[in-house]
Amino acid sequence: MTVQLPQREIRRSFILGVVNGALFEFAERLIDPPLVLTWFVSRLTSSNLLVGLVAPLGDAGWFLPQVFIAGLVQRMPRKMLSYTLASVVRAISWLLVAAAVWWVDDPTLLLVAFFTLYGVARLAAGLGGLGFFEVVAKTIPANRRGSFFAWRLLTGGLLGLGAGVVTREVLNRFPFPHGHALLFVIYNAVIIPAMLAFIIIREPPGTAVSRTPTLRQQLRRAGQLLRTDAVFRRYMGMRTALGLAGIALPFYGVYARNVLGAPEGMVGIYVTVRVAAGLMANLPWGSVGDRKGNRLVTLWLSLGNALTALLALALAGWVALSPSRGPWLPYLALPLFFLNGALTPASTLVGSNFLLELVPEAERPLYLGLSNTLIGIIVLISGLGGLVVDLLGYAGLFSLSALLCLLAWWWARGLPEPRVGHPPRAG
Repeated sequence: MTVQLPQREIRRSFILGVVNGALFEFAERLIDPPLVLTWFVSRLTSSNLLVGLVAPLGDAGWFLPQVFIAGLVQRMPRKMLSYTLASVVRAISWLLVAAAVWWVDDPTLLLVAFFTLYGVARLAAGLGGLGFFEVVAKTIPANRRGSFFAWRLLTGGLLGLGAGVVTREVLNRFPFPHGHALLFVIYNAVIIPAMLAFIIIREPPGTAVSRTPTLRQQLRRAGQLLRTDAVFRRYMGMRTALGLAGIALPFYGVYARNVLGAPEGMVGIYVTVRVAAGLMANLPWGSVGDRKGNRLVTLWLSLGNALTALLALALAGWVALSPSRGPWLPYLALPLFFLNGALTPASTLVGSNFLLELVPEAERPLYLGLSNTLIGIIVLISGLGGLVVDLLGYAGLFSLSALLCLLAWWWARGLPEPRVGHPPRAG
């Protein structure tokens, strides 16, 4: 049974949640996985496979574990405990990442340490993810969640403009890899108060199952959902196509560095452009989500990502055919990061936030856990983009991404708008 909260309590939860999101958005821009972390790994290895795995591994770590703990979360009347425990693991892991980058000199050993600790930190984030969305669903009304996530991204974007400057200055002033180690220290110093802001939200009790299903029972029930729920199946088709289309994202920066000749500090400019674009787009996307629903956001997001990949393809073709070279060349990649940043707020709205409206409260942890775990697998597969580059080159990678985005658009066309009314769920 859903508890009706007074408006004062809703406002308090809204503000604390926005503070949490703003600080996390700032922190994530400091280490921006598709740019900063990917750039970092590319300095340690020439393997396109490892370089392409950085961002997908981080996303997969967040998504993958959720179906396995959905039963435990379902049994909790209050879900905040799972978020709190995960927060402790995250903070410790990032401190160890910074220490390893500062003190480990051997590139191979540093790569092993980085991927191991980075994976643990992201897995911990995933373990707390269900608790996060459950608390949001219980404390923020559905017709305010679009604005809630938009304000998180907007305020985080304002802070994130400074993150690009910080990243550029730190990487320019400190030799590799100490500059990255310092960024990881600053990152941890920001996410700790961010997590505390969310932890002090007063979560009301909610629906809890009387006994925890076994993992086998959870997986069997998850399989039934995919077979019998046509809406959920189509939703997962859309998310799968968008997830696989992400194979190109880590290589926009790598392409700029390896082909366009972007210098080390240029990554800070790319981060700033991404953040500024997201900042301008946050509230418009939130308004569309609140007023028109998330189905329309999904359609526009799919087409926008396709356009970004096609622009990257056009740039690769022009560079391959043109003999011109100069210090201005890395700036030709700026539209890619601008478009990607402008589309980032929409990605939040069509993710788990969309699914919150499609499913019953008692089954919500299972739907969320199953969806996120499947997406985690898909995102991890998208890390094989480095192999696509080795086989087909950058042009082949960008072409494949564009086709997958158009497939996501096709799937999204058949999704319902929950606020108009639910269609029959079986089929």
